[in-house]
Amino acid sequence: MASSTTTDDIRNTVRFTKTVDELQPHEQGYDVASKVERRNRMREIEQKIQLEWEKNRTFEEDASSGDEETFFCNFPYPYMNGRLHLGHAFTITKADFAAGYHRLKGKKVLFPFAFHCTGMPIQASANKLKREIEELYGLENLQKGNFELLEKKQEPKEKQGEDDIDPETAAANKAKGGKTKLLAKTGNVKGKRAKTQWEILQMCSVPEEEIPKFVDPQHWLFYFPPLGQDDLKQFGVHVDWRRSFLTTNTNPYYDSFVQWQFRHLKAQNKIAFGKRATVYSRRDQQACMDHDRASGEGKGPQEYTLIKMQLLPDGVQALSMRLNDDNNNGAKFREATTTSLVYLVAATLRAETMYGQTNCFVLPEGLYGAYQMKNGEIFVCSDHAAVNLAHQAGSDEGDRTAVWGQADHLIDLTGQMLMGLPLKAPNSSYERIYTLPLLTISMTKGTGIVTSVPSDAPDDYAALRDMQTKPELREKYGIEEKMVKDYNPIPIIRIPGGDEEIGVEDFGAMAAVTACQILKVRDQHDKTKLAKIKKSVYNKGFYAGVMTVGSHSGKKVEEAKELVKKELIQEGHALRYWEPEEEIMSRSGDKCIIAFIDQWFLTYGEESWKNSVLEHVRDKTGTEDGREPTGVANTFNAFGVRNEYENTLQWLGNWACSRSFGLGTRVPWDRQFVVESLSDSTIYMAYYAVAHLIQGDNNIKGDVTKSPVPDVSQLTDEVWDYAFLKRDDVPPDCKLDSDILQKMRREFQCWYPFDLRVSGKDLIRNHLTMSLYNHAAIWDQRPDLWPRAFYTNGHVMVDNSKMSKSTGNFISLIDAIAGNNVHLHVPIEKRKFNKVTLKSSAAPDEDAIATTKKPHGFAVGNMVSISKSKNNNGNKEITSVPSDMTFCFASSGEDNSTSTVVEMTAKNWDAHEWRAQSWTTDTVRYALSMAGDTMNDANFESDNANNAILTLENELDWTMRMCTDKEQLRTGDLTIQDQLFLIRMDECIMEADKMYLDMKFSLAIKFAFHDMRNHRKVYRDYHEKCGLAMHSTVIFKFIEQIVIMISPIMTHWSEHVWCHILNKEGSVTRAPWPTTSGLPKELLLQDKYLSDLVTSFRKQLTKKKKGGKKKDAATNNNKKKSAIIFYQPEYPSWKKRLLEWLSGQWDDSIDKFSKDVKEIKADAKKLQQSDDEFKSQKVFLGVVSYVIGQASQIGKVALLSSSPFDECQLLKESQAFLKTSLELEELHICHATNDEEVVEGLDTTDDRQKAEPGNPSLCVL
Repeated sequence: MASSTTTDDIRNTVRFTKTVDELQPHEQGYDVASKVERRNRMREIEQKIQLEWEKNRTFEEDASSGDEETFFCNFPYPYMNGRLHLGHAFTITKADFAAGYHRLKGKKVLFPFAFHCTGMPIQASANKLKREIEELYGLENLQKGNFELLEKKQEPKEKQGEDDIDPETAAANKAKGGKTKLLAKTGNVKGKRAKTQWEILQMCSVPEEEIPKFVDPQHWLFYFPPLGQDDLKQFGVHVDWRRSFLTTNTNPYYDSFVQWQFRHLKAQNKIAFGKRATVYSRRDQQACMDHDRASGEGKGPQEYTLIKMQLLPDGVQALSMRLNDDNNNGAKFREATTTSLVYLVAATLRAETMYGQTNCFVLPEGLYGAYQMKNGEIFVCSDHAAVNLAHQAGSDEGDRTAVWGQADHLIDLTGQMLMGLPLKAPNSSYERIYTLPLLTISMTKGTGIVTSVPSDAPDDYAALRDMQTKPELREKYGIEEKMVKDYNPIPIIRIPGGDEEIGVEDFGAMAAVTACQILKVRDQHDKTKLAKIKKSVYNKGFYAGVMTVGSHSGKKVEEAKELVKKELIQEGHALRYWEPEEEIMSRSGDKCIIAFIDQWFLTYGEESWKNSVLEHVRDKTGTEDGREPTGVANTFNAFGVRNEYENTLQWLGNWACSRSFGLGTRVPWDRQFVVESLSDSTIYMAYYAVAHLIQGDNNIKGDVTKSPVPDVSQLTDEVWDYAFLKRDDVPPDCKLDSDILQKMRREFQCWYPFDLRVSGKDLIRNHLTMSLYNHAAIWDQRPDLWPRAFYTNGHVMVDNSKMSKSTGNFISLIDAIAGNNVHLHVPIEKRKFNKVTLKSSAAPDEDAIATTKKPHGFAVGNMVSISKSKNNNGNKEITSVPSDMTFCFASSGEDNSTSTVVEMTAKNWDAHEWRAQSWTTDTVRYALSMAGDTMNDANFESDNANNAILTLENELDWTMRMCTDKEQLRTGDLTIQDQLFLIRMDECIMEADKMYLDMKFSLAIKFAFHDMRNHRKVYRDYHEKCGLAMHSTVIFKFIEQIVIMISPIMTHWSEHVWCHILNKEGSVTRAPWPTTSGLPKELLLQDKYLSDLVTSFRKQLTKKKKGGKKKDAATNNNKKKSAIIFYQPEYPSWKKRLLEWLSGQWDDSIDKFSKDVKEIKADAKKLQQSDDEFKSQKVFLGVVSYVIGQASQIGKVALLSSSPFDECQLLKESQAFLKTSLELEELHICHATNDEEVVEGLDTTDDRQKAEPGNPSLCVL
């Protein structure tokens, strides 16, 4: 089709999503994506069904009055700072499908839902919007879409935090190499402006006139939760909406519940107070816990040892002479040094190696500073480290700075100013060492100062050796030869043995030196080899290394590590220092630090508390780790990831449960603090049991004017105790209505413990494990009330790509099920190039030039994967493309290999097309069920959703035809084919049952839907070929069974068919799970018999006649033939005897042969030699092997001496089917030994003799 839109136009588009109405006929994909009639018809059905559910209160459940089995599942309430998206929906379906399944199994099922508003995300978003309106852009500019920054007064540095951009962009920039603060502020990141909060709200379909109201955090609480509820109702979840609520003290009922919980935890000494190392946001001026973060979730403080290397007097003098006095800071620094010692401080994780220091490294271009500590000492380090240090005042070693949070800055220094300065390094055997340059130092990790231990650190050894052997390098940085010449590595750790992976037989006393020499490391730029050596030496050194120097000589490194650290601190040569394990960005866009702050914290990790949870979580059956079964049932089901919880329990420690501000419940006994958002979300599942009783039905906000308990003060701790802790006595002076109190208790007793909680896998390391902890504390005497199962899944991708707003495949739930969108799909393709020659420059930091023998189509920014080269293996980014035959990328060493393979991954813009991105509720639910059921990232395939629309409509049409044409269906006795279809359905029922129970929904839908329909096709095809009507009972059994079994997933379609096509009473969601027919599975042998027969006879019929010409053979094959099928009910006597003998080798107790197959064959050979009748049969041993093989596949039935079914009846009943399938003009069924059935003029003796039980012969006439 001709197109006025060029590929370049598409490539440069900024819109990857638009509506169907905006799609033009000339655009690729229009013909398919623009057809929405079927989709809209399905949506009309879904809307009608949802109205019926609401009217009939289909999913509302109250406590059972008897002994009915219950099932209570839940989902971590989503955060309400925007609309729900496909990622939320994916995990929600896991609970929803389970709820639907267990209801079909006859249980009372409760699936409640709530909305989370506690913490910093909403507060941060509101603050961000306020800054955009008042400071950054102005309301009028935002309304016009003008995002030029206003001129404004710059904030003081200490008030800014880090980059003033949205946190997602800040995190992404860091991962991509980062940009300057100016670029980040203006939004020009990688050529794209970061989304403002204003735009994010626009993307959530918030009307423009409404957006300014979102500067008030409370407005978010009343805007998004109702939308979330509406979206999920349209999604058809099986939720009891009466019990919904939102969190924070805006809801006084939930607030009362959280306060009760925290008072209990404090009374049990599970909450403590004090200063501790905490991830901290300077902008927010409080702790930044997991749910307050844009990146770095699950990461915490990393403790280092800060080594103090004293700048010797001549070094102080030399540095003073290099200072710039323009701003008088030089004079200030010199004055401070007259009374204070100066230290270059380095952060290390390996304090035990300080005996081997030969020098100190700094970054020549790095920006450093001199900072005065409270005790007068002057520390030289990066600004990054100084900020962390200033906020760690109050730790065990005392205050770092005079004022907490303020670094006493004396002067700025460059790395070049620090070059060649003499130092005194603690524990080093050298009296003085010098500062040397190292170009790989990060100024945002550690202090920017690095200790050098070349004996055990390969990078240090390579850099020191470069300085010793390269005069031009020393001259460049002003390093004198005496500063490096006689500084040889010092042996400090002996590592026994070597490492085969890197080719070292014995590391010896200087592991890094040994390995670098054996692997022939050229210089400090030989990164690939150095990385291998470092990994090996550090690992072997820690676990196998033995100290050979110092006060702990002879001890293993693993033991000496903490002892040496302790000595250095006690002697004043070091102090403890903390940084985040990885970069952590708060939702307010602040790069977090580690600070010591006053706070309340949960004492997770306390031994007895931890052990009680471990006992609950651990496998008790013995089956998960290969042990013998114990006969004891597990108390907790982790669905295959039990070790994840055990590992988390081993490291999760004290958890800050309070913040200075944000949304949430005030700490009951210290109201200056707010309860942290994860800490108030651990046992709220219990609140679902009573929410509707105290808030009132559908009172999501907890409005007291709509509540049956308008006086919240009636909910005393004693009332909560009575309801949840099953205290026997009614609370004295209880003012709560007695009926409500008793209902609260009854609801909790009915539903608790909950049976299943579903979540994304990222919550294992915090929320889910914390939930286990808090249940174990609140119900410490009732482990039977602790969680029974947690199911976790991976994240969801869309068409194998990560969901992203920038690429157009980020899909909100409401757009997926009720929108009218299409998105631009650009396929990603891979191409391989062999015999690419790499020619690197001698300078390791210059690009490599790759020459190929054919044009490649590479572009700057393309990623290529290089293999089979010497030094450049791995993923590389194209830096330039000089011609079609060459390309360049960053090099990691010399390489001239002609056998290199290069694989390019690039988007094929020529093959782009617009695809539907809005479907129906049931088809989205179906596609999500097919996306995946493991901890790996799942994949939502839009084709699955698209195809399901057509499939469901076709199924609906067929079902309606069956109901309309019911009189044309057959009745009466069931044929063999009717019975076979019922047995196939039985298999699907049993397998689907098992898969639903195991939460393997992609397999459940396979058996319940795909396999059922495939079996129906076989049944229908058979009857069409026979010219026979299908059986009414069988067909309607099929319809009912498939409708019931898929109802947990495609609920609306099933409900419509059940209620409006089949005219059944009640909802399909409460129908009983299908029962099996009870027919023996042995009947399936008849199905296999017919299938094998058709296959075998087809081959015989199409076989060319020997010696015939090809043309004659083709003519002969195309001509319709007639044939006779000869069947034989009994084997000859020798085969009967053989089968009886083989049956004697079968052990019914284990359902297999009692001996090894080889042994049975050997015995059979002896039997043949001793028996005249067997001896005369040349095929005897072949028959033995064949029968043994059949028995291993289908069991003892293969050993029967006669056919297990009536072959004559089956063949005659299937005569029409066989005739049509084999395309015969006539087909006769004859007994092989019945002489009366003789065809005149035709000798059929050979064909008759070939027939055996279960293996008839075909005689072509």
